[in-house]
Amino acid sequence: MVRKRWKELDGTAYRVFEQFPPEVMSKRRQLVVKMKEARRLGKRAYLAYDTLYVDGTPVRT
Repeated sequence: MVRKRWKELDGTAYRVFEQFPPEVMSKRRQLVVKMKEARRLGKRAYLAYDTLYVDGTPVRT
């Protein structure tokens, strides 16, 4: 419920972040580089947990 209402905290001193285990965080750090490259090429790219999706298709690492 809190994560769904994060926009209400905009402009306040509070922030909401997702918390992941260290293994997932290290994998996400590697995937962020690929995500930024895909976005630079005009593709729709986003991270969900530890999976990168480019144009709706999961990218295998």
